[in-house]
Amino acid sequence: MMDGPRIRLLVVDDSNFVRAALRKMLEPASDIEIVGEARDGAEALRLSRRLKPHVVAMDLNMPVMDGIEAVRAIAREKGPPCIMVSNETSEGAGATIRALEAGAVDFVCKNSSFISFDMASIERQLTEKVRHWGRWRMAAPGEGVVTSPPPSPLPPVSMDHPVDHPASRHGFHHRPDLVVIGVSTGGPVTLVELLGALGPLPCPLVVAQHMPASFTAGFAASLARTLKRPVAEGGDGMALVPGRIVILRGGADWVVRRLVDGRFVLLAAPGGGAIHHPSADRLFRSAGQEAVFPVAVILTGMGDDGTAGAGELAARRFPVLVQDPDSCAVGGMPGAAIRAGVATEVLSVAAIARRLDTLFTPTQA
Repeated sequence: MMDGPRIRLLVVDDSNFVRAALRKMLEPASDIEIVGEARDGAEALRLSRRLKPHVVAMDLNMPVMDGIEAVRAIAREKGPPCIMVSNETSEGAGATIRALEAGAVDFVCKNSSFISFDMASIERQLTEKVRHWGRWRMAAPGEGVVTSPPPSPLPPVSMDHPVDHPASRHGFHHRPDLVVIGVSTGGPVTLVELLGALGPLPCPLVVAQHMPASFTAGFAASLARTLKRPVAEGGDGMALVPGRIVILRGGADWVVRRLVDGRFVLLAAPGGGAIHHPSADRLFRSAGQEAVFPVAVILTGMGDDGTAGAGELAARRFPVLVQDPDSCAVGGMPGAAIRAGVATEVLSVAAIARRLDTLFTPTQA
């Protein structure tokens, strides 16, 4: 796969074996060139300055300077985007979340025993993410790495516009009783921006962020610290209450159900054949079945999760707010929704927050 200059990758890991394994994984990708290898974060920082890579694949636990400090230093210098290669353990998950807070743009999980992990899955994920972030860097070489924005409204962008969908021409006269969000790659940064810009939440808000099961509790805790508002990991039987943001537990799918007293609860949804978990499609479909006036939001991410579920909501004239693909870390999920004609509005992240606040206002017409 060669259509232009090769993506320059710096590999950082203190293990000779892991560096060799990463080299082997990326050999089939003719558009990716490993231009250097570092054994610790300090060496990674020096090589990043000298070799000018487009992307850095960064380990977490290393001597001299660990991956989190290295990411923070590279981000401070507006250096290349860093993808964390982390263990899918509670310790690795916590460190990965801290790395995302420090400025890492993405992560790839490996089994805690590197020898036994699923090589094909890691190879595919790593290749896709190096390609995406490498092209992003090559397209905007003067831009800095994406870092976590402060939890406050950002200026609107000029791309905000409604799309020509019947629901976009239909005035929304109801106050939402449930907001459901689907997001994947680039989500940790984007959710801070969106949720930090929202005003008071008069209804539950549930997020399907594609993540492993070991990551979502730490991610919810990180959001709570950053946003200074209630955020919790959601599991089976959890009550959904107004004002609380719920991050669905990773690695599984979930649906919402309304009890006889009108409250919503989360229930596990085994099976279903979804590729990514938690499935935004399954969450959205259940919201359409159980809520009086649900609102769906589709944010940055690879693939098309959320499009089918959002289609059922849009067909019933419920709002489907979609992030402008040009403002996404990865425009796959929003782009799929737009191409399918299920987006009722295409907006920047800041404008999605403003639109939700407007919908929350009872006098909105």
